[in-house]
Amino acid sequence: MGRLPALLAIMLAFGNAPLAAQTPPLDPQVPPALVRTASLDDRVTIPISIDGKGPWPFVIDTGSQRTVIARDLAQRLGLPPRADVTILSMTGRSQVATVALPRLTFGAGVIDDIEAPVLEGEHLGAAGLLGLDSLHDRRVVLNFRSGTMDIADSGRRRTFPTDPDTIVVEARRKRGQLILLDSRVNGMRVNIMLDTGSHYSIGNLALRDKLLRKKRAPDLLTATLTSVTGGTLIGEVGRIGSVALGRVNLTEVPVIFADASPFAELGMQDKPALLLGISALRVFDRVAIDFARGKVDFLLPDASAITPTRLAANQPADG
Repeated sequence: MGRLPALLAIMLAFGNAPLAAQTPPLDPQVPPALVRTASLDDRVTIPISIDGKGPWPFVIDTGSQRTVIARDLAQRLGLPPRADVTILSMTGRSQVATVALPRLTFGAGVIDDIEAPVLEGEHLGAAGLLGLDSLHDRRVVLNFRSGTMDIADSGRRRTFPTDPDTIVVEARRKRGQLILLDSRVNGMRVNIMLDTGSHYSIGNLALRDKLLRKKRAPDLLTATLTSVTGGTLIGEVGRIGSVALGRVNLTEVPVIFADASPFAELGMQDKPALLLGISALRVFDRVAIDFARGKVDFLLPDASAITPTRLAANQPADG
């Protein structure tokens, strides 16, 4: 949901990983919508058609409650206006207009009747955002090695094929968000959520303060966060030594600590929490986010190819 100026582009050191095996179709009767993805400031976009027109690149944004469209595109399509709504961005609440999106299509997937807030394209950095209102009953597979993504109905009772190198992390749902259950930062238990709409990972001030108390905080520099509404928020940026997701451990992860509004909205303003951005997720060959089943599958890369990622076995936890 947020973007940083280019001068703060602190990147994880990625290597070249082998092509990951494709996930087999989930159901022969209901095949997934397989689409070619693109990178926009390292975020994942997919081509979206609106009522048969397009396509245009929309960012897959698991940190946004709503699907959003850029103002210039909404005007070009002459989309009918709907009531104003209040939206929550990283920098606070805003009152914005909405338009009716009669039908969104991507590959073989179709989403009907979305009421989308309208924001400025220069702040979105794309033609729109595909948010949780479009993904809540879906299974989204981001295959970073092949550059493809498939989106399918979750199907709670189906068994999905997994690779032996896959780490499955259970999650609980809160207001559409999936909060990973077995997750730690520098050995401390922390609420971690996935935010594919943000290049950077964002931690709340409660997490920063706990790291400081435990003497596990990184060196910090001042940074400015710009939200999709154009608002700005001052924070501090540093590299976290360890972010553990189940049995896998990410090292040297760039994180911005800020008093971002979504933490308060989720009741986590005073609880250590982290929104894990797309740059951290790209160290995996594949990430499958199943919103209906409350599971996230992380396919590990070749350990010899990507050094920031390693298995974390028997890592101590500190509540």
